Amino acid sequence: MDFDVNIWTDELKQKILNEFGTRVIFVGFQGSYQRNEATPESDVDMVVILDKVEIEDLKAYRQIVRSMPHKEKACGFISGKKEIQNWSKSDLFQFLYDTKQLYGSLNDIVAYPSADDIKLAVKIGAQNLYHAACHSFVFDDESSESLPSLFKTAFFILQAEYFLKKGLYVPTKRELLEKLYDEDKEILDICLKINDMKNCPDLNEKSEQLFKKIIGWCSNLI
Repeated sequence: MDFDVNIWTDELKQKILNEFGTRVIFVGFQGSYQRNEATPESDVDMVVILDKVEIEDLKAYRQIVRSMPHKEKACGFISGKKEIQNWSKSDLFQFLYDTKQLYGSLNDIVAYPSADDIKLAVKIGAQNLYHAACHSFVFDDESSESLPSLFKTAFFILQAEYFLKKGLYVPTKRELLEKLYDEDKEILDICLKINDMKNCPDLNEKSEQLFKKIIGWCSNLI
């Protein structure tokens, strides 16, 4: 069955409004569907902000999600207004720039991060990715299976890094690839191609080189 994300998100939004009424501050979605980069396996990353969130609200939202067709696609973030307003600004770059509005406006809730906030986001992102890559290489039995998600994380860091340099948010991987150079471009090119590498006969050797590449790139950013 074909999946139309706009019909699906509109239905979910309406169910949220019917359940919570005037308590709804914002509904939107983000991620690969918002960027038109989704695959059949992609989730729909919903964003829901209520006046406040208690366990009964989470139970009600869980029931809404479970009532949806293609409920397995539902993913995302739910928060109370106070929590998102007090969220670390360095953690809000992707959240604000990548979220498509369906109801309400994020501009009415939180301020956009400053250049210093985004610099911190790049550094924290690089630190977390460095740790994840090293951890996976050492401890995972099938460490190569984590490479797609590791390089996907690199894309988000590259988005923030480019915004710092040029003041421009580039939403998709292919658009951003055209604007990058040198090692940054190589990292994003790998991100775009890495799923096609799974059946390579020299996968183990190639995987080690990819881990070396992404760990070194993160090290330079840190």
